[in-house]
Amino acid sequence: MRARASVRIPTVFVIDPDPATGRLIQGFLQETTLPCQTFGSGREFLAAYQEGQPGCLVLETLIPDMSGLQIQRRLAAGNSLLPLIFVTSRMDVSTAVELMRQGVVHVLEKPVRPVDLHGAIHEAIALDAERRRQQGEQQKMRLHVAGLTRKERQVLQLVGEGKSVKAMASELGVCVRAIELRRRSLMAKLELESPLDLMRFSVGVRQIFVEHPKHDGWRLSPPAPAWPHGDVIALREPA
Repeated sequence: MRARASVRIPTVFVIDPDPATGRLIQGFLQETTLPCQTFGSGREFLAAYQEGQPGCLVLETLIPDMSGLQIQRRLAAGNSLLPLIFVTSRMDVSTAVELMRQGVVHVLEKPVRPVDLHGAIHEAIALDAERRRQQGEQQKMRLHVAGLTRKERQVLQLVGEGKSVKAMASELGVCVRAIELRRRSLMAKLELESPLDLMRFSVGVRQIFVEHPKHDGWRLSPPAPAWPHGDVIALREPA
């Protein structure tokens, strides 16, 4: 009998030098099915975390061995998709400015209200799932386009530019019939049903491919994270 493929359950990772914080968050999560792993330092977390594990990271901005920003940068360098939730007992201006540069930032301040923590964690888990879904779609696009010929990529690129069949033929120096045949081959390989579907695919693929001059067609660009890791989820308590 074949073994079932393992399904990774989203996990809430917590980095905080104060063990009480980890116990507090674990208590908050008892009503959910989300597992929780706590770490006393950034290095401990980075050594244990395996890229690809879904969930979110709740961390203090000030950790003895490395700052929250340093952990964020380390994760970003590894193209991590893990959303971050910053929790702090105090926030200096320079750190706040740096976080704001990374995206829309608020901070969840201690003592943390359970309702705010629950909301932030569930939003982060949903964001992580959406990121991974989109990453999967992008990977499918990359694999599809990798199987195209140079001539098919040329047509795909021109379709994305909104060119008509006649304009494509003129630009590539071939007859209209040749363009129609390439477009038909494209749609078959990409499993698309209509020219409109081909247009949508072409527009979507622009985000993950690099255009080369002289209509050499799209080539695979180096893999990049689907989102800047500045998408920090956080909340600030009313003053």
